[in-house]
Amino acid sequence: MNDIFSYLNNTFKFKEKYFFIIVFIGISVLLSTCKQETQPDNRKISIPVKTYITKQTDVNFPIQSSGILSKKSEIKLSFKTGGLISSIEVDEGAFVEEGKTMARLNLMEIKAKTNQARLALQKAERDYRRVHNLYKDSVATLEQYQNMGTALDIAKNQRDIAEFNLEYSVIRAPANGKVLKRLAEANEIIAPGNPVFLFSSTKNDWVLRCNLPDRDIVKLSLHDTAEVHFDAFPDRRFRAILTEIGEWADPYTGTYEIELRIDPGTDLLLSGFIAKAMIYPSKGKSVIVIPAGALVNGKGRTGFVYVVKDGKPLMKKVRFTRISNDSLSVEQGLIIGEELITEGNYYIDGSSKIEIKN
Repeated sequence: MNDIFSYLNNTFKFKEKYFFIIVFIGISVLLSTCKQETQPDNRKISIPVKTYITKQTDVNFPIQSSGILSKKSEIKLSFKTGGLISSIEVDEGAFVEEGKTMARLNLMEIKAKTNQARLALQKAERDYRRVHNLYKDSVATLEQYQNMGTALDIAKNQRDIAEFNLEYSVIRAPANGKVLKRLAEANEIIAPGNPVFLFSSTKNDWVLRCNLPDRDIVKLSLHDTAEVHFDAFPDRRFRAILTEIGEWADPYTGTYEIELRIDPGTDLLLSGFIAKAMIYPSKGKSVIVIPAGALVNGKGRTGFVYVVKDGKPLMKKVRFTRISNDSLSVEQGLIIGEELITEGNYYIDGSSKIEIKN
């Protein structure tokens, strides 16, 4: 009897095991069928897309650069002659009026040389008059008379040199302006021509000097507009005009210098401010501009787009020069008049059927 119950029990468990296996397989097949029915075949269903006809557009791409703010004319003021500095009469940062004495040398030695030259001229004039009278009386020769004339001219030139050096042994403001830097102090001995002050005139404009590579310098023209930004004024944009374009490359950097004249408005600008400039060339460049949504994949300055050819999508590789928030400037890969897919392109491939709905 026990053997019979054991046999029936094992048989029931065996059938129950296969029963669950069969049910599991049936459910899997049903789910697979439903999944296939819910996923449409792109090769059979037309996908709606929007397109754009490519065309050529003139675009002014801005050129970015940076530079240092300064006055149009910044002068290094120095003494014509060397010597001992007697006094420095202005401080760094001071505003001075035209003609104001800013510094002077100890003039004892320079005045002595000037007086010496004046006395030598007086002697030369006396000698010339005496020889002239002797020549008229045929006592002095023509050669002696001409030599005294030459000596007189030399004495006059020596006097002029001495007086010129005396005049420029004092530094005076060449115009109304500001002392940007003081480079020497009183009681120092300074050599001729060594700068004592860096001076800027208030009559001049504020300018920004920038350096550009050759690929950018050829795009610019005089009077092109620009916007300038200073860290000192984070919320301001200053208008500027391109006033100078360099025609000689720096031998060390290979760049060309340009000059932007800035309108400061009512803001206080200071020489030495670091500025960033956005220059807008007046000469436009003809490119093909496409909507940014047309790009389906990209890396660096290359990417892929779909165009419509014979009613089917065709993927093309493009190279672009500039990217903005809503457009791309294409330099290679597209031609004018092609029909570009701009919407719906993420749902298609080369074998998809498309329906244009612009």
